[in-house]
Amino acid sequence: METTLLTRENAHRVTMVRRKDTPESEPVAFHFRGKRYGYCSYAHLVGEPAKEEILAPSNFKDWLVAEVAHPGYLDEYFKQACDSYNLTSFSPAERAETDIASHEKELHEDLQSMPEEQRERYTENYKRYFLAMIAANGRCASAMITGPARFNTARNEKACNSYAKSVTAFKEWRERALEAIRKAVEAAKPEEQRDMEEWKKVKHFIDDAASTIHGIDTGTERGYSRSLFVSNLAGRISTYANHGNVEIIDRAIAHLREWNSKVKKPIVTERHSIFKYPELARKVREKQQERANRENREIPFDGGKVVYNFEEDRLQILFNKIPDAEMRTTLKRNAFKWSPRNQAWQRQLTRNAEYAAGQVLKLSI
Repeated sequence: METTLLTRENAHRVTMVRRKDTPESEPVAFHFRGKRYGYCSYAHLVGEPAKEEILAPSNFKDWLVAEVAHPGYLDEYFKQACDSYNLTSFSPAERAETDIASHEKELHEDLQSMPEEQRERYTENYKRYFLAMIAANGRCASAMITGPARFNTARNEKACNSYAKSVTAFKEWRERALEAIRKAVEAAKPEEQRDMEEWKKVKHFIDDAASTIHGIDTGTERGYSRSLFVSNLAGRISTYANHGNVEIIDRAIAHLREWNSKVKKPIVTERHSIFKYPELARKVREKQQERANRENREIPFDGGKVVYNFEEDRLQILFNKIPDAEMRTTLKRNAFKWSPRNQAWQRQLTRNAEYAAGQVLKLSI
């Protein structure tokens, strides 16, 4: 059986250890930084925390890893992480441990939320951004560490700004990647599953709002505005009506009527416009079906084309090559978003969208 020694590089993710001289013994708990003395001053504990049995890093070599919280995604970058703090910290190793530990935990949690086939690419990109960040950090310095003599303030300010940009780039990439993966996972679900999950969310919202409204009526909930809760409930459900989601609307109205039948004072009276939502949803769906049956329309321009995609209810701009940064910024300012699935810049098909596309492309649409 393969054995792994406890080291400073892997200690942050180890949860159980056993002595090297008794490898068949029962493992005991390992508490990374289980005792804190002050800033960047810690002690690792082994066994029961209350006993405070300290295990110094110099004695790690006498212990074997029995269990870990997650794989060592970033262990190989431990030295680079330490080096990146050489000019900014009196405790570079401790700062590096913190960085490695927090980012490995974050990466592990991210990977658990995505399909297996997405994990390798995500991990590679995560490592790339992490390395760029610690490399930028290594170019920063502190006069407290290097000494004030001939300290190049201008160069250091530039280096610190570069590091801040790398941190921001890392954060923004992660948010975009996770959102794209989430959307892909959602799109891959069977339609029945998506509908059921959506209905569960709507039902939970209705139950929560109705319960509070009933509490206001009976005096068990005080300090709330009944009209505000009813308005909020109607507004939330109206979104599905405006999107033509007949199935959700029908179930939502039926569920509201169930609530009304169980309480003395109706949650929402039958006079309320919310009970006209089924009719509204059907009218919206009819229009959607009529629009989907229309043939797409294209307007060419120098460098691409504008597409009226009636089936998806989107006005799309397709370029022959990637537009420059200025054009991309202009598109975003005019509410066009990039769709990887359609390989197009698009927004909902409205008169405002047509006007915006005309302004962006200098076309008469």
